[in-house]
Amino acid sequence: MAADEATSQSATPAGEENSPLKSAYRIFAYFGLFTIFGSLIFGFRYHVAASAANFGYNLVLYAIFITPHLVMTRSWFKQGLWGDPVGSPLERRVYITISVLLWLAVLALHEPLPGLALNPVDWIRFAGAVFFLWAFFLFFQGATVEMIDGLLGVPGSVSAYSHGPETPLFTEGPYASVRHPQYRVFILASLASLLIYPNMSQLFWVALLSGTFVAFIPVEEAQLVRARGNDYGQYMSRTPWRLFRGIW
Repeated sequence: MAADEATSQSATPAGEENSPLKSAYRIFAYFGLFTIFGSLIFGFRYHVAASAANFGYNLVLYAIFITPHLVMTRSWFKQGLWGDPVGSPLERRVYITISVLLWLAVLALHEPLPGLALNPVDWIRFAGAVFFLWAFFLFFQGATVEMIDGLLGVPGSVSAYSHGPETPLFTEGPYASVRHPQYRVFILASLASLLIYPNMSQLFWVALLSGTFVAFIPVEEAQLVRARGNDYGQYMSRTPWRLFRGIW
């Protein structure tokens, strides 16, 4: 689930802030967010004797997961379905709910993959676990619970979902170093997981997930440039690196 790089304030229906549904949705949304990291540290299914056809099956499964995600974040989709290119708190919660349910389906239904597997010594696995925890810690750098609530569309929060000029940009803290620090965190966590599970299945899923984040960056930035013009262009000039300073 990719995170938009902007926040916006939106009205919340009266009484929504303290309702039991808010608590239930908040638990569900946070659980869904952490299952992305959880899947990396838990590992994906691998078996040396698994069928090679499972590569194709898993690709189809992933395509089913990612297609609604790529469509539902587009302004034209929000305009067509919800009547507002910016979206709304309800629209954000629908998007998050669908994304979480589809990702849980991927975790439940994906098949083991065959291929090369290494057997690293324990200290390499331990280093991978420490590296993963460090990356996970960086996910919260410069963030607050309120900001993550907004990203997930928790009722009563300031929601993070719009690319338009009606929202302020994140340009300070980790965003002053690279333009997509949260995507960088996930890629670092993915690389760390390969030290824990150095097999073809883990590599397959890490490549799919990380590749999706990398591919999503130009799409997202094109939307931001169209919506904000010089404001985002100036930010790109001040912060030229997307993910890793000196690389890209």
